[in-house]
Amino acid sequence: MPMRSEKGFTLVEIMIVIAIIAIGTIIAGSNIFDWITHNHSVGFHRTIAQTMEEARNRAVSSQRQHRVIIDATGDSVSLERGDKGAGSTTWTKVLPTITAPHRSSIDNVLTTKGTVTTNTSAGTVNITVNPACDTFPLDLVRIYISNDLGEAWTVRVFGWTSRVRVENGTT
Repeated sequence: MPMRSEKGFTLVEIMIVIAIIAIGTIIAGSNIFDWITHNHSVGFHRTIAQTMEEARNRAVSSQRQHRVIIDATGDSVSLERGDKGAGSTTWTKVLPTITAPHRSSIDNVLTTKGTVTTNTSAGTVNITVNPACDTFPLDLVRIYISNDLGEAWTVRVFGWTSRVRVENGTT
């Protein structure tokens, strides 16, 4: 009896391929959400660093004080311009408020003035950048950011130069 040469796939073969695709999708799908959270968190701490740099650049170019407001309770950051080069009393918002992405937060902000360090885990911290490129009277500011994945970053602002550095971990 001659063998039939039928073309096509059997139902079992199709089901095996569908099962393999489904397993791959489940594995990739569960990791994609962690990847998205990680990237949003990285974007947030970089945005905080850029906002600090923007405050410094604007303070120098306009010869007016600028301040970055870190809201540890609302997990947000905003930039305001003062009305004077020193001792500003009126502040105007310069950029829209930046809010931490879902599953990310500002844990706390440490500010150092001389030998005194203050820990703020709720409320706001104002970092005023003067036209001379300093954040006097603050010597050092550390902004701690984390996400639900257990990742953490520190944004450091050095008072005498208002330079910014982003570090992995909470050091």
